[in-house]
Amino acid sequence: MNRRQFLKATLSTAFGVGLSSCSQNKSQIKTKNQLNIYSWADYLHPSTIPEFERRYGIRVVYDTFASNEALLAKLQAGASDYDIIVPTSYMVKQLKKLNKLDVVDHSRIRNFGNIMERFRNPKFDPGLEHSIPYTWGTTGIGFNSAAIAKKDWPVDTNIFWNDKFAHRMTLLDDARETIGMSMKRQGNSFNSTEPSQIKSGAEALISQKPLTMCYTSDQVIVQLTSGDSWLSLVYSGDAYQAQRENADVKYVIPQNGTSIWLDSLCIPNGAPHVENAYKWINYMLEPQVAAATASYTRYATPNQAAFKLIPTNVAKDPNLYPPPDVMANCEELGDIGKAIFIYDQFWTELKCS
Repeated sequence: MNRRQFLKATLSTAFGVGLSSCSQNKSQIKTKNQLNIYSWADYLHPSTIPEFERRYGIRVVYDTFASNEALLAKLQAGASDYDIIVPTSYMVKQLKKLNKLDVVDHSRIRNFGNIMERFRNPKFDPGLEHSIPYTWGTTGIGFNSAAIAKKDWPVDTNIFWNDKFAHRMTLLDDARETIGMSMKRQGNSFNSTEPSQIKSGAEALISQKPLTMCYTSDQVIVQLTSGDSWLSLVYSGDAYQAQRENADVKYVIPQNGTSIWLDSLCIPNGAPHVENAYKWINYMLEPQVAAATASYTRYATPNQAAFKLIPTNVAKDPNLYPPPDVMANCEELGDIGKAIFIYDQFWTELKCS
């Protein structure tokens, strides 16, 4: 983490644990041999949790969210039962400002050395003071190559405004990603704080809305796999997970630019099982575990030891590990401060239009 609550029941069975409800029994929260995780769906290899539970005798409770803003809202509402959360880079910075994250004790992370050098000093969290890199990827276009004529295969996000594919496309239920995509298409930044640019991006989406089936982040894999959606704004790994079930699904990074992101493992303030949280972080940094995650979820790994273990066809896929010229046209979502309220305002107007 779908990046991304796809097949929630299936995951519960595969993991051998229930993806718990929003409220938990307080006696469970304080149970010593437990770990409570709040993350994206479809974000682990099916064996990851069972092996951790077997090795350490710790029960894992895995809850999911569909956007960073949902994670933030949960924490601001007073949720204090989570030991591990998995925010994206810009949200790490925001949670730091709100004093919602513990400082990471690097001396307790024996596998810290496995992190690639280029991920060790990010702008959103210098020195990885509050976060440990987990996976990274891009947001692009997942499409059904059998349903769409080859001459019409997407190359950029303009295709979402093509009425030829009306009612067979989905966009992410995420204000930053979807409004950002629209602004980038207009030649502006994903991180614009200019009200006029945000408004313009949102208005373009309002005009596009009649073409869209729905806005979804947690059902996009299902929509692509079933063939209901021919075109979806989608996180890279989710497109590849859909492709696992439907070989006609392909993924492309838009030539007119897109977002690139890094998700991290963080320990929230007040975590009830800090010791277990460090065990999880070390476990997830083990080369074999990290490689299994990357190979299964198809999200890129920031773990140098794991990268050596993933299949060659995965490591050399330019849509998963983009070359420098493509990376240069990708933009990391940043902290936009109070401008987030402008995005929220226009997102509400879009959804209600």
